[in-house]
Amino acid sequence: MEVKFLQKWYTRIVGVFFVFVLVSLINELMGKGNTPEVWHKSFHVILGALILHFGWDSENFWKPFCLINGAFFLYIALFGWVFPDFAGLDAFSLIDTILHSIVGVSGLAIGFWGKNKIAAKGGL
Repeated sequence: MEVKFLQKWYTRIVGVFFVFVLVSLINELMGKGNTPEVWHKSFHVILGALILHFGWDSENFWKPFCLINGAFFLYIALFGWVFPDFAGLDAFSLIDTILHSIVGVSGLAIGFWGKNKIAAKGGL
């Protein structure tokens, strides 16, 4: 399987799922008002919209996105594992920590998978 295919679909799937958080965001906002969880979910929705806008068909976006997004969410996941339920925030609940771990590990794995074209051609 070609690595670009995986990078493209990781980017698209993350973007779509992050935008789908909008459903949960609306429910949270209607039920509890402005809470830290609303801001957490808003971050995911805004990031998802940016991913879909800039990364859907941009081959140059896919690999860097996999690496940067993977590293960021793995950092958030590690924080969640070290400080479970930090400050009572849902963002660090067990289920969110597991989801952040999946997004982070898969992003880094897909981002690092395959040879860099420059290195493969004898450059850097």
